[in-house]
Amino acid sequence: MSYYGPIRLVGFSDKPTLYRMILPQRGYIYVKCGADILLNGLKTDLGAEARCPVCASVTRFHIVKRQVEDLEPKDPILHVVEFGMGAGHVGVECESTHIFDKKDCLTKWLSTYTGKPGLVISLPEYMRSLNQRLPTKYHEREHRSNTTIQSGSQVLNDRKASHDQL
Repeated sequence: MSYYGPIRLVGFSDKPTLYRMILPQRGYIYVKCGADILLNGLKTDLGAEARCPVCASVTRFHIVKRQVEDLEPKDPILHVVEFGMGAGHVGVECESTHIFDKKDCLTKWLSTYTGKPGLVISLPEYMRSLNQRLPTKYHEREHRSNTTIQSGSQVLNDRKASHDQL
């Protein structure tokens, strides 16, 4: 497990993977699967690169204020296998969770996939889904931190406390 300031990163990998986040003042961080990038985007703004497991093309995007922006290519697809962890928690099976740069690659991968059925969804839609599943307390705290002038470290500490529920 790795920490980025006061934030505990989800899915940190000390070995290179297909999924890389670019964090301000920290640089490149590898994570185990595509969903890990989005889960970390709930906690902090970041840049991301995902290499398609079929054709090896790179998908690039940013997460700013918990929203996916600047997708290139424009319509990558996420195959995600989630498992229940209780209210306010999301768990993913990383071996079955990938970002594909195009539908043809997803179709080819699914033709030999024998794991649990997953959700096939766009990155922005999955990010919206994650945002909707956050506890109400998180949204209230975020609103307060966006409307009240606080020091940068206090905002990060508040966000860490909020995200410990994820």
